[in-house]
Amino acid sequence: MSQDVIVNIIAALLTLMVLSRVAGDNPLFRVAQYLFVGASLGLAFVVAYHQVLRPAALALLNGSMTAVWFYGVPLLLGVLLLPRITGEQRLSWLANIPLALVFGVGGALAIGGAIIGTLLPQIRDTARPLTGGPEHIAGMVVLIVGTVLTLASFYYTATPESRSGRIVKGAAAVGHWLIMVAFGFFFAGALQSYLSALVERVNFVLATVRGLFGA
Repeated sequence: MSQDVIVNIIAALLTLMVLSRVAGDNPLFRVAQYLFVGASLGLAFVVAYHQVLRPAALALLNGSMTAVWFYGVPLLLGVLLLPRITGEQRLSWLANIPLALVFGVGGALAIGGAIIGTLLPQIRDTARPLTGGPEHIAGMVVLIVGTVLTLASFYYTATPESRSGRIVKGAAAVGHWLIMVAFGFFFAGALQSYLSALVERVNFVLATVRGLFGA
């Protein structure tokens, strides 16, 4: 029996153990879950050691100032996280420094990505002049109307009794439905991805079984 066949049998068994979760929580699913978590943590540690920790330690041992700035500062920030492990409240405030840096950089990247990748393209496409063929103009009109109606669903300061308030209220109702339709598309896309993965796994198990019995 070749190595590839043994690997495929193990993968098929693990797939069946994971799929056994359909019948409820059971020891087979827990074993597969623990194996997945353990293997993931082991792989992450090996990658971090060989690609981050070991090159950083070797560079620091060389004593160059560039290595001190590139690796010494991140290493110092990582060391500042350790007081949280000891549970020592007197020094736990030191961990706030690297955590503040991580959350600050992460928030800046998320906001910048949302503005540059989503908000600005949406504004640019909405403000684009109505040129081109009829189908292009129709698409632009749908985009403009959909954007305005969706934004109206987040406009809460209009007086409901006034004429403008009633218009905004009606537009907001349509905007809510557009948001629900968009969420439906997102959910359908995620469900399609899960079903594609399930079909691929089932086909893999069937192919492995057929290969064992020569079917």
